[in-house]
Amino acid sequence: MSLKSNSTFRCVTCTAPVNIAVIKYWGKTDEKRILPTNPSLSVTLGQDELRAKTSVAVSSSFSEDRMWLNGIEQPISSPRVQNVLKEIRRRAHKRKSGDRKEDIGLTQHVHIVSENNFPTAAGLASSAAGYACLGETLVVLTNGTIILIL
Repeated sequence: MSLKSNSTFRCVTCTAPVNIAVIKYWGKTDEKRILPTNPSLSVTLGQDELRAKTSVAVSSSFSEDRMWLNGIEQPISSPRVQNVLKEIRRRAHKRKSGDRKEDIGLTQHVHIVSENNFPTAAGLASSAAGYACLGETLVVLTNGTIILIL
């Protein structure tokens, strides 16, 4: 993971391994909470060969949240992405520090760049790896304090 920062721009990059399902669940008992009908078994692969890499930049010069996947800009309106951003921002917006509250939130817009060095939709958990990276980068951008309030 790396962090680049100046007074108006911060960028965090992280990588995450992918996994492949050996025994995959079929169906969901709860679509909203994404709960599987059956258990599954998967193997996590080493990052030396296969990995997801996500960078998130935050800047006062950004006019909106934007996202790119494998070099192609994607709509950031995806409910899953919006839920992650909304929840991280909500949880990080205010936290108690003694008798006062301090703002540690992501009040500025973010640009998300995510790439896989393997084919998407190839049976590897690219979404899981991408969301793991997104979560980690947002935690670092909130100075790691999100862990304390989960």
